[in-house]
Amino acid sequence: MADGPDVGKAPDGARTKERRLESWGEIALYLRREIRTVQRWEKTLGLPIHRLPVGKGSSVYAYPSELDKWYHQREPREIDDPPAAPATAENHGPNGSSTFAPPSGTSQTRIPSEPPVQKDRKKAAWLAGITFLLATGFLVVRFWPQPNQPASTDGKIRLFVRPFQNISGDPGQAEFTEGLTNELNTMIGKLDPKHLGVIAPTSSKQLGGKSIAELDALLKINYILEGSVYRANEHVRINVSLISAKDQTPLWSDSYTESLADILKVHDKVAEGVAQKLLLNLPPPTGANSAATVDPAGYNSYLRGRRFWSVRDLAHSVPAFEDAVKKMPQYVPAHSGLAASYAVMGQSPNDAVPPALAAPKAKAEAQRALALDPVNAEAHFVLGNLAMSFDFDFPAAEGNFHQAILEEPNNPTAHQWFGQYMMTQNRLAEAQSETLKALELDPVSPIFTTTRAEAFYYAHDFDSTIAQANLTLEQSPNFLLGEFWLASAYREKKMYPEALQHFRTACSLAPGNPALLAVLGHALAISGDRTAAFGVFNQLQALSHQRYVPSLYLAVVSIGLGDKNNAFLYFNRAVDEHNDRLIYLAVEPIADPVRSDPRFQTLLHRVHLDGEKR
Repeated sequence: MADGPDVGKAPDGARTKERRLESWGEIALYLRREIRTVQRWEKTLGLPIHRLPVGKGSSVYAYPSELDKWYHQREPREIDDPPAAPATAENHGPNGSSTFAPPSGTSQTRIPSEPPVQKDRKKAAWLAGITFLLATGFLVVRFWPQPNQPASTDGKIRLFVRPFQNISGDPGQAEFTEGLTNELNTMIGKLDPKHLGVIAPTSSKQLGGKSIAELDALLKINYILEGSVYRANEHVRINVSLISAKDQTPLWSDSYTESLADILKVHDKVAEGVAQKLLLNLPPPTGANSAATVDPAGYNSYLRGRRFWSVRDLAHSVPAFEDAVKKMPQYVPAHSGLAASYAVMGQSPNDAVPPALAAPKAKAEAQRALALDPVNAEAHFVLGNLAMSFDFDFPAAEGNFHQAILEEPNNPTAHQWFGQYMMTQNRLAEAQSETLKALELDPVSPIFTTTRAEAFYYAHDFDSTIAQANLTLEQSPNFLLGEFWLASAYREKKMYPEALQHFRTACSLAPGNPALLAVLGHALAISGDRTAAFGVFNQLQALSHQRYVPSLYLAVVSIGLGDKNNAFLYFNRAVDEHNDRLIYLAVEPIADPVRSDPRFQTLLHRVHLDGEKR
């Protein structure tokens, strides 16, 4: 296959191999004009622009030969806009990034830098100077954050990265395009967190089809980054445009092309371009991955792992990250992503493996990530999670969470897990604050909206829990945790028919899940249906002969049945198993019936929740 994209036939059927210009940025660069100028030429002078329908939108492209023909057919006075600065090399795009070279025999004619008309050189120089000063003033006013600029409550510029379009024509590249968009989103979120807030990938995907006006109304954004991805062989081209949400006009476009092995260079270039246009501070390069090359197959696995991790699909994220680590042992994000997946794999309601197996593997991967990059935020918040949920070492957990947020303030998972840490410590106002920060960064992620419901639940604000869980289910129907917290709040309000309905719905979404069976059995017991509750208890015991069933779940059903002796028997076994839900005992309403029992204080002491320093 040729180095350039196989663009197919032109409208007249005659063109089969001519390269095409894939964005307004490339078209403007070829014509040596501003983007707005070529957009106006299309509307008023019939500049030959083609559109490729992609999803709900379209991607523009043009052929050099058609642009050359159109230009030479026009009188110079029709297109007398001053040309933009020329590219530095024929086959290099903006910022020196290489582009797909056109196959031999295709048109490479460049538009003349000046129409063939004599001009007064002194007048032209004077006008050029005035134009430069005006343009400079415009850019300062345009891009410098203004005090009255609509922004988030913390005064940051807010950026929305719309899911990039896959323009390769191959549906199989959609997963790659989505993963690449998410990585660019995350990279830009690290630019200048004091001044820039970036909507996280989950919400970006869910809201990506909305108009700029709708996004502005929902999120109070200032800018939108849009783009497209073309992958051919082991090369990838990314076209990006930065758009003002205020007047919906393009402010900047660029195109970057690299081999897939050098995809990290594209990340850096896009982030640098955005930083320059928004006058942001670029972070210093850190870790072992700055300008590093990647294994294309390993990078594909890494992107797949990230995609599944975003929805906590651990059955798919773990093997994908494991393959990425195997193929790219020096790639830090693969290690930290695998660490996060391992950690959650051993925690409720997943319980795929015992914590004693999952936690050490998670800790080892997080430590490998930090050995390669000591300021990797994800590795720090994974270690914070493990410190509180497996080691019951709460001071170490708080230190790791603080470090993670210091390194990456725009990471919603860091705020989510820190918020959950605050819940375990009965610091519920701080928990509400952290969960709200996660939600501001990822406004419609069902994971973070339900964490907000969880914070209300532990604060015994059950009406707010119900409202937040219902909001989650409106945005993400059949989301398991939405059903779980909704049912839990109804149970605490003694609205047992509603609680049982939603617990049963949750069980139907994950058939045979021990955690969900346990809360169903508990609700059945306290609602008065002891026979059904005993049936669930026996089902959990039978299931424990086939797979790992945490002892804590048998304790939960025992509390509902009023069997305190059995409850504390299983509670103590759960401590030996390092079950993560034990860390909520100080605030969990389910434990209220046994809270006054002296054995409960002993239990809190074993989990280091009694206030004594360890």
